[in-house]
Amino acid sequence: MINKELKAVNKAINIELDLPGSKSIANRVLPLAAFANGISILHNVPDVGEDVQLMLAALGTLGVKIEKIAVADNGCSSYKIHGCGANILEANAELFLGNSGTSIRFLTAMLALCDGNYTMTGIERMKERPIKDLIDALSMLGAKISYLENNGYPPIKTAPFIDNAIPEIAISGKISSQYLTGILMALPLLKRDIKVRIIDELISRPYVDITIALLKKFGIIVTEVETNVFMVMANKDGYNAVEYIVEPDASSASYFLAMAAINGYVKINHLSEHSLQGDKNFAKTLKMMGADVHYADDYIECRSNKLQAINVNMEDMPDVAMTIAVLAAFTDFGTTTISGISSWKVKETDRLQAIYNELTKLGVEVSYTNDSISVRSAKDNLKQNIGIDTYNDHRMAMCFSLVAVAGHDVVINDYRCVGKTFANYFDIFEKIYN
Repeated sequence: MINKELKAVNKAINIELDLPGSKSIANRVLPLAAFANGISILHNVPDVGEDVQLMLAALGTLGVKIEKIAVADNGCSSYKIHGCGANILEANAELFLGNSGTSIRFLTAMLALCDGNYTMTGIERMKERPIKDLIDALSMLGAKISYLENNGYPPIKTAPFIDNAIPEIAISGKISSQYLTGILMALPLLKRDIKVRIIDELISRPYVDITIALLKKFGIIVTEVETNVFMVMANKDGYNAVEYIVEPDASSASYFLAMAAINGYVKINHLSEHSLQGDKNFAKTLKMMGADVHYADDYIECRSNKLQAINVNMEDMPDVAMTIAVLAAFTDFGTTTISGISSWKVKETDRLQAIYNELTKLGVEVSYTNDSISVRSAKDNLKQNIGIDTYNDHRMAMCFSLVAVAGHDVVINDYRCVGKTFANYFDIFEKIYN
């Protein structure tokens, strides 16, 4: 385990950033391009994240021809994807997907509706991340999927698909919106109209909106015919090839915007209020806390100001809610309560427990329920040189770097876990503050 010692920062941040493309968007457009008819050109695809590299490797294993055609200075590349038109070249394949939830959920849905035998597995934590709701929905369609170890969890194996022609399926949306996204990405393979009904609640709705918008670019129309009931319209030609620029990652932007909220100024280029990503609204949460925030047509900027405790529901932004939980310790006074975060428990680690553990080690007063966390201001009383455990969770490492920005020495244990989505995060951090 290699640790990163961060010394208390004694200067304000003042920077303009061009961040890598969104992992969430990239891991949607890559498989859609792979299954499309023709050649797609995808720009600003992040090379600095393990999740995207796992997706690219998996598509290559399936026989999809992928060419890197350009490399940018921000750790991103342009790729030429030779779509297979849903005719996968490899009829039998085993895909190792690490701990990438997007990769296993999206590829499981798409490959389950194909004529082949595909095994999908990952690291030990992946084998603890539930997938039953997605498998149950795919099984309604006629998919044949087997659990290879524990029921309801990866690894899984698909068999050749036979469509049972039902007009509607149902799926739960209360654990992860990625289940619905996977289904919506896969259903065009049926080339017929079909409805998807959410049987309970749908969390992280902005991520579903991203999916619907991206499907439209590939020629697939999805309409919400009533609340949480989605109609996927038939397209006999399947997915169209596209040329597309992946937006900067709004989740990655959260850490730098939070730095500015603590002390300084940050401008994030090519990210705006019109972004597809729900996490674009993170800066609005900073504004609620007192930061000076401005949205323009092609950037977001944030300046520091006196920060106050707030009560906020972040069901639509669960990943960046972690940044707010750490930032809450540096408000001037009071207790910040973040609700709508039940999905934290089934992410890369149990994030509710992890955030509680590490903030408590710093001397912060914290409490939590299954759906919320409350963090009391402790800006003047934090313990120094505490080792923060990251639980192999990239977001734990990045959000706890804010401790140094707030003026306290801290050690980030096993900091290289940021490689999952933002491998050069600490390189950028040190360039900013050295």
